Formats: sequence, C-alpha cells, structure tokens
Amino acid sequence: MRRLGVTGTDTGIGKTVVSCALAARARQMGVSVAAMKPVESGIEARPLPGTAVISDAERLQAACGGGDALSLIRPYVLAEPLAPWVAAQRAGVHFDLAFLDAARAQLEHGRERLVVEGAGGLLVPLTRDLSFAGLFARWQCELVLVAGNRLGVLNHVLLTVQAAERAGLPIAAIVLTSLTEQSTSVADATNFETLQQLLPTHGLHRFPWVSRLDDYDALAAAAQTAGLDSLLTT
Repeated sequence: MRRLGVTGTDTGIGKTVVSCALAARARQMGVSVAAMKPVESGIEARPLPGTAVISDAERLQAACGGGDALSLIRPYVLAEPLAPWVAAQRAGVHFDLAFLDAARAQLEHGRERLVVEGAGGLLVPLTRDLSFAGLFARWQCELVLVAGNRLGVLNHVLLTVQAAERAGLPIAAIVLTSLTEQSTSVADATNFETLQQLLPTHGLHRFPWVSRLDDYDALAAAAQTAGLDSLLTT
C-alpha cells in the first residue's frame, strides 16, 4: 500500500482533477486504487433528486470505478464552503480521528494505492490542533503538491514545500496544472522552468489542460502525459 496525499497551494487549482486523473490512470494500468476526501465542505449531504453529480467525492468515486461507498470516501460532509474546522464548528460537528482512520482502513483494504485529497492547502485546519499536514503525517502519506500555473505560484509552492519539510512529509511530486487552454501571461510561460531551477531535487510535472472533468480516459491520458505513472508503479 502506498498512500498519496494530494494537497494544493490554494483552492481551485486542480486538486480534484489530479486526484481523479491518478485514480483513472491507476485503473487503466491495472493498479487497484481507492480514493478519499476525508472532509468535504460546501455541499449538501443529500442533494436534491435529479441534480447533477458535482461533488469532489462523487468524482473520485467515479474515477475509481464507482464501487466504494460515498460514506467511506467522504466520511464528513459539511454544507458551508469554509475551512473544515470553521464549517464543523458552525455546524456543531466534532471530527473523530478514529472514525476517519477506520474509513481509510476499510477503503484501502486489498488495494495497492490510496489517493487522499485534502481541502485547500496543506495547513488548512481540520481542528484547532490538527491541519491536513498532521493528518497526512498520521497516515504516512507521500505528498502530491498541486499548484495552479499562474502569477504567484512560485511563492505558494516554496511556502508549501517548506511547510511539508517542517512536518516531515516526503514530497513525491509537484504538479503544475494548466488553468486555461493556452498560456496567457509571461508568468504562465516561465513558472515551470523557474520552479525547476528553484527546486532541482524535486520531481516537477506539467499537467495539461483537460476540458471535460467527467472524461476519465482524458484525465488518465493527462496523468500519463504529465509523467505521473511513477507514482503508480513504484
């Protein structure tokens, strides 16, 4: 079992896209995989009948083949789109780490890979005393750091790498995602090469633009193109 903790430099930069791509590519390669989003905020636990599948957890479920219960993939669901700790406080919810541990253990039983998607960035709090960095450390995850290719990403990546090192978390990959179909600025065009120079010992990957997030073959192909097979085969 190898656990990959997918974290980001911010919200809205492609964590779910990369997580789904890893899961879809694993299945394509014949690697048994499960995925998990321990806490999902900003979505109702029971959406209205007939509404579209839009939650991150449902996308992860589909990318893994649809066989795992949603209650295991996302043990906690919070309605307000806030940091998990804040949303939980406002909803009167207390996170039970043993409950999360049990869900994780059930999901990964008999699997070769577990993809765990965090919420927001690495230091987003689950509780007053535990961030996602702490949860990933508790579960002995290797980090997959997802960063959106835009102005400001250099600082965000370097800060997150420093936070990961302080937490003793190994970084398996840094994935720079394309947020638009074409580069639109000088920063977009130079960020990848600059990060290669700043972090020469870290595995840096360029993840291409994918127009349809429900096209799991396209996501798997993007993971292959980005060179992420090494996360699934070693």
